[in-house]
Amino acid sequence: MNHGTSLLWKRRALSSLSTTRRGLPKEKMSENGMMSRAKVLTIDTMNPTVKKVEYAVRGPIVQRAVELERELSEGMKKPFAEVIKANIGDAHAMGQQPITFFRQVLALCSYPELLSDSTFPEDAKSRACRILNSCGGNSMGAYSASQGIESVRQDVARYIERRDGGVPCDPDNIYLTTGASDGIVVQN
Repeated sequence: MNHGTSLLWKRRALSSLSTTRRGLPKEKMSENGMMSRAKVLTIDTMNPTVKKVEYAVRGPIVQRAVELERELSEGMKKPFAEVIKANIGDAHAMGQQPITFFRQVLALCSYPELLSDSTFPEDAKSRACRILNSCGGNSMGAYSASQGIESVRQDVARYIERRDGGVPCDPDNIYLTTGASDGIVVQN
């Protein structure tokens, strides 16, 4: 049996086995009507060292950075003029200017009466309307699914699919949080 025939035989043998017998999770219908597989990564299948990871945004490196900043502010000479903290994703604290579009959409969602204001661009209004239409009562103040607003999760999933060259991304597997710290401590 040559290599090509061997591969073909293995594929046929595997395809005749059920997904469960092959060790793959079964597919199931999700709330949005999409087929999705059961979770492969669970607390039981996770690497034990990952379970022991601690989130140390205020750990020894940050403490040393704060100390170095204090020393610089007191005039102590160093081979550098400033400390750049790259331990957190706080781009605005690092000098990045806010992106106007996001602030416009947030303003429109927070105060929908602004949708009739001609100073806001149509793309921001369109995005705000889409988000508001996915909220109960068309209000950001309404409760959403635990994972976050569905239309936003769909947008995130589409972005990930484009970024990853077409690899499917299920919005039901996306969880929106208020930041990395909250995302780390959320448990399902």
